[in-house]
Parts: sequence; structure tokens; C-alpha cells
Amino acid sequence: MKSVLKQFPLGFLVCISLLLAACRTTGPGAGLGAPAPGTGSGATPQNIGGTVFGLAGTGMVLQDNLTDDLTISANGPFTFHSAVGGAYAVTVKTQPTSPVQTCSVTNGTGTTAGAAVSNVQIVCGNVFTVGGTITGLLGTGLVLQDNGGDNFKVSGSGNLTFTFATPLTSGRTYAVTVLTQPSGPIQTCSVSNGTGTVNGNISNVQVACSQPSYTVGGSVVGLVTGAGDTLELQNNAGDDLFVTGDTSFTFATPVTNGGIYNVSVFIPPTSQPQRCNLFNATGSAVGNVSNVLVDCQHNDWNWVSWYVPATNKSNNYATVTTPLFPVNALPPPNLSTPGGRDFGVTWTDPQGRKWLFGGLGYPYPSPLGNQPSGLLNDLWVFDGSWIPANLPTFFNTAGDCLVNVVPLEATNASGVYGTLNTSSGGSPGSRWGGSTWTDASGNLWMFGGQGYDATGLSTVLLNDLWEWVPGAANACGTFTGQWIWRGGLNTGTQAARNGAYGTKGTASAANLPGGRWAAATFTDSVGGNVWLFGGQGVDSASTTGLLGDLWKYNIASGQWTWVAGSNLASPNGVYGTLGTAAATNAPGGRETGVLWVDSSGNVWLYGGFGLDSVGNGGPAGAILNDLWKFDGANWTWVSGNNVANQTGVYGTQTAAAATNFPGSRWGAVGWTDASNNLWIYGGWGYGSATTNPTGFLNDVWEYQNSSKQWIWWKGSSDVNQNGSYLTNGIPYVNNVAGARRGAALWQPDANHYVWIFGGEGDDSGAGPSPGYLDDLWTYLPFP
Repeated sequence: MKSVLKQFPLGFLVCISLLLAACRTTGPGAGLGAPAPGTGSGATPQNIGGTVFGLAGTGMVLQDNLTDDLTISANGPFTFHSAVGGAYAVTVKTQPTSPVQTCSVTNGTGTTAGAAVSNVQIVCGNVFTVGGTITGLLGTGLVLQDNGGDNFKVSGSGNLTFTFATPLTSGRTYAVTVLTQPSGPIQTCSVSNGTGTVNGNISNVQVACSQPSYTVGGSVVGLVTGAGDTLELQNNAGDDLFVTGDTSFTFATPVTNGGIYNVSVFIPPTSQPQRCNLFNATGSAVGNVSNVLVDCQHNDWNWVSWYVPATNKSNNYATVTTPLFPVNALPPPNLSTPGGRDFGVTWTDPQGRKWLFGGLGYPYPSPLGNQPSGLLNDLWVFDGSWIPANLPTFFNTAGDCLVNVVPLEATNASGVYGTLNTSSGGSPGSRWGGSTWTDASGNLWMFGGQGYDATGLSTVLLNDLWEWVPGAANACGTFTGQWIWRGGLNTGTQAARNGAYGTKGTASAANLPGGRWAAATFTDSVGGNVWLFGGQGVDSASTTGLLGDLWKYNIASGQWTWVAGSNLASPNGVYGTLGTAAATNAPGGRETGVLWVDSSGNVWLYGGFGLDSVGNGGPAGAILNDLWKFDGANWTWVSGNNVANQTGVYGTQTAAAATNFPGSRWGAVGWTDASNNLWIYGGWGYGSATTNPTGFLNDVWEYQNSSKQWIWWKGSSDVNQNGSYLTNGIPYVNNVAGARRGAALWQPDANHYVWIFGGEGDDSGAGPSPGYLDDLWTYLPFP
């Protein structure tokens, strides 16, 4: 054999050796010895392939790992015959002829790594890419095509560039189209410069995506519906839209993505004198807008106090700027604020100014530190801001007007009575739970309460009568005026302050209600009379208890009349038949009820802490929710229960129902409107939940005289609701006056707003709760 091999050249022997090796790995019996090239040890074989571009000739042969010849006759995808389980290396074994071309390999080497390979590119001659730009893309799912294939899935948004994966040979045509339009949001994308002939890289194809349009709308709330309840809205000073009633609305003209919207009230409704305020009215549209709120104020709370929510917490002390302001300078917008308090007394003078006196709570902080709570005898007036009244003032050498705030700092102060019916510089002692009214001259009157008499005797049930005669604002900006003691005892034991009832139904200068705390009072608009019912007080026999007597005070004559009820303390209620007047009917003795007088002169009484039909709670009483009407001769039990401690039945908010009624409560406040409907807010008692039955309440109820039904308008149906102080000085449907009882109330003003101040209850949750509140709110009920 050696002699034979010597006859062949060395190169021929090398070739024979290579052929024999190839036979061992690819021919019959392959795999019986060493592994085939590139298969690795234990790897799963995968297909190797790719795409041929620009092939014009014939006879091209490809190889993988110097074997597995594959003849290529056309452009397009290819796959080698043998799978590979590891490294691969694609090469051109034979170049094409007819015409002769030189083809090159891209992405030709690598490792399968457990996955098929399909990105090998064989490029013959010159090839060029096709691409361009995308503008305005917002949605997802955009897919482009070139020549009906080579799909390009676009990712991202905004302004982008793209290049199709498959290049084209020189002279080929291209046609870029949109296969799938984007969604989320839906857009329509169009192609410019999308067709042509390739003679270089194409990068000027333009895909422009139209901008989506969004609707702009919202809702109208708090509008008095009926005649004149149409208002005209505009968006961006155009696109006029007429909206009728409390409803939702959408402008006809959409706004392009990112465009500005600005909603305004062009022509207000005529069904109400109050303006409609706008919330969420302007912005950039990046989706459909549906939260524009046209709030026409009814059923809204307006937080008027100047504190911000972070500091508007319970147990606040009064604040006063000292000195108030220099001579000939305008005062700051809010000079002062009364301290938090419970059961203060209030008046409204003919100028619409709101007056506040006393209560149980917190004074001005003294230089020695914050004083504990106590009974107050400070006098304040709200005339756009809170101003302390009747404080000593003086000028210093610099010309600043200074205020002596010592009277504001006092708690538990004795009364200075002077001489009866004489202006002598006196003042009432500290107290809470008194009864007040205003006469035709604008003077303010106060009767009773619990507090301090002339000798400093504390916590006595008072029956003194005082008149405050307001003066003008002085040079320092505080209000002047004088107190006059008009009647009742200035000293003596509690028993001595018994009632002088006289003859029922007969006025007399000798008549005088006994000392009492938290009687229910109201001034009628019919005869200019003050009506007073019950309270915790002293009866005709000098016995202290819950009173059930009804009194009338004629402001012109200055005389009291015992009108109805027992002159002895702690009577149970006699209810009779629901809805039927009877001479024997009478509400039980009670304190902290709510009293109204309608335009027909009927006296109405609701709830309080007292005695029901069976005397629940014994002589101390229980919590009531009964509604009564006195027609001048007899009482009628109108609504509610004749047994105490009832949870409420709230029904659907803003809807009257025969089954609705408020839960039992005491310390609520109430008012009446021009339609003789009766309203209450808050108190302490029962909500709707029996699992958490009692606490502070913030619900607003109306007893509608026309339907004889209750309507739950606002607030929580449960107890201890915190306040939400969202807007300051602007009524807003989402403001929440926190739950409370013993608030100070001013009856509806000329614009129909009800005003309340303080009480004991729940603040915004920023501080200890509950506590004595000093927040000032207005509420606008539906007429």
C-alpha cells in the first residue's frame, strides 16, 4: 500500500483524508464514532435558515459548517437540510452565474442556544433599506407593510423612525401601507411618499397619525329646577350649549388631543338669584372629559372661616391681632376669630351683621398660656370678618390703635348688672344656652341660660333679661355699644329663680319664665313675638327639671304670656292620635329641642332631650324625635315616634318618602323657609346604624309641609362624620360640615343662606376630635 501511495502527490493525499473524514460524519454510519461537526454534546438540534436577497443568477450553493450543501434557485427564505445542536457557520460554497454575482453572508455564525435560527441573510449585489418616520402616534397596535408583507410592528408613541427588516435590491419597487391602525386611543394613520423605486436607502416614507378628539362634559348640580332653570354654557368661548335642570351635559364639538378646554356660564339661570360656580372647568384634553361641575350652590356647604384645614381643628382658641391696625390704614381681611364653643347665643341685626355671645368653650389665649375651657361672655360681630365688640381701645405714642383684650381672655366672669333699665356700663355674666331675639330697632335681647350672676354664683339657671344696643365701629375697628339689664334676678339661689306663670293665656308685666338652659326659641314674622319652649329649668314650685311650658314674649310691650303646657317640671308627653289636635295633647318636658314658627303663626317643635309618652329615662329624660305643631289652641303630634331613642330611616337622599324620619337627637339647630318647610341640621343622637347607635350627627333634613314627609338632603346617615374643608369662601357640593351639636345658628339671610358657627363635634380629623369648634359655615337649602 505504501508503494502505491508514494505515487500520489502530498496535496492529493490531504484531500483524500478530508473526504474520508467527511464520510465518517455525513455518510452511512455517521454518528457511530465522533459527533458530527457543530452538534455539540447533548444539544437539541435546531433548524438553520434565513433569507436570500438580490439573487439573479443560477447555481448558488450554500453550506453550513462546510457541509450540508443547499442549492438556492430563488430569492426568499431557506432552511438547511440538517438540524444543528450548537455552533453553526453558513458560507457560500458556489457563487451564482448567468449572470455572475457575488453574494455575501450576514448573521452567518452563532450558536443555536436551543432555538431555531432564521435570520441569516444572503445578499447578492446591492440592496437597500426602506423606512421613514411616524408622527403623532398615541395608540398601540400600529402595523406597517412593504409590498404587502415584511410586517413591521411599531412600539412606542409620539414621533418615531422605522426601517423594514427586508432590504430591496436596486431597481425594485416598494409600497408601504398600514396593515393595522392603532387603538387605545383609536387613530387613523396615513402614508405619504410610500411608493417608489429603490436606488438607494429609502428614509423619507412618512406615516402621519391623526390626533383623536375627546368630548367635554360634566353635570349641573344644586340648581333650582322649574321655570327659568335653563342656563347657557360655552366651551372655549363658543360651542354654545343650553342645559336645563340638574343633569349631565356634553358639548357638541370635541377637542383634539392635548387641546385646551375652558367651560364657562354664558347666561345664568333665572330660577334662582344665586350664581353657579364652576369646578374642573379648564384643562388639556387627553381623554374624554366628564368631570366639569356646574355647581349652583343649593345643598352646598360653604366654609367661610379663614383657617386652612391643617389648623382648622377642634379646641381652637380665639385669635386677635394686637394692635389691630395703624391709624388711617386698612385693616387686614380677618382681624380675629372667636374661640371654639358650644351653645353660644346669636342675633342678626337689621344690617345683616351676625352677632355671637358666650357659650362653653375657649377664650383668647392669655400671655400666661392657653386657659382651660369655661363659660364665656365675649361678644363678637361678623361683618365680612370677625370683629370683637365693646372692648376698651386706646392709642399709643406711635399712633397705633390698641385694643385691651383682657375681657376676651376671661372665662367664668360674674355679671355686672348695674341698675335695672339703666345704661350703666354693665355686662351679662358668662353663660351658655341662652335665648335671643332682635327687636325692630336692631337691638339684641338675651334671656337666661346657665352661668354666672352678679355674685359669682356659678352654674345657676338664669332668668335675667338683657338688651344690647349696638353702636358704630370705633377708630380701632371694634364695635361699641352698651348692655342694659331689663329684668329677672341678678342674684339669689336657683330655687328663687322660679317661674312666675300668672294666668295661662294672659300677658302681664309680672310674668317671667323660670331660669332655664337650652330652651327652644324662635321669633315669628306674624306678630313680632318671641316663642320659648321648655329647657332644663325651674318651674313655678322652685323645682328644677325638664320643662314643657310654652311662652310668648311680645317685643313691643315687653310682656311674657304663659301659653300652654304644664307649669311643673318633668311632665311626660301626651301624644294622643297621630295627626289629630286635642286639648289634652302636650309635648313632654325637654331641653335642646328645635322650635320654629311658620308664616301662619303655627309653632313647631322637634326632638331634644326629654320625656316621651312613657317617661323613658326617668326624670333625667331620653332622646326624642317627635315633631309637634301648636295652632294657637292645641298641640298635634305630627311625625316621629312617641317613644324615645329611635334610629333614623333615611331612605333615598333628596327624595321625600312617607317612611322617612330623622333619628332621635338633641342639640340640633333648625330654620324655616318661605314655603313653611322645616329644616334641621346635626345634633347628638341616633343615625341609621344600630351597631353604632349614638354620636354627633351632620345630616340635613327637611320636613316638607306640602307632602307631610321628611327629606334627607345632605350629610351622613351614620354618626361622627369628619368635616371636609375643601373650598374657602366658595360653596362646593363636596364640602362637609362635620358632625356636631350645640352649634350657633343664624336664620336664613336675605339671600337665603343659613349660617352656623362652632358647636362641639368633629373637625377635619387633623386634631383631637371631638372638641369645641370655631368654624363658620353657610348652607343654602333648596327653596
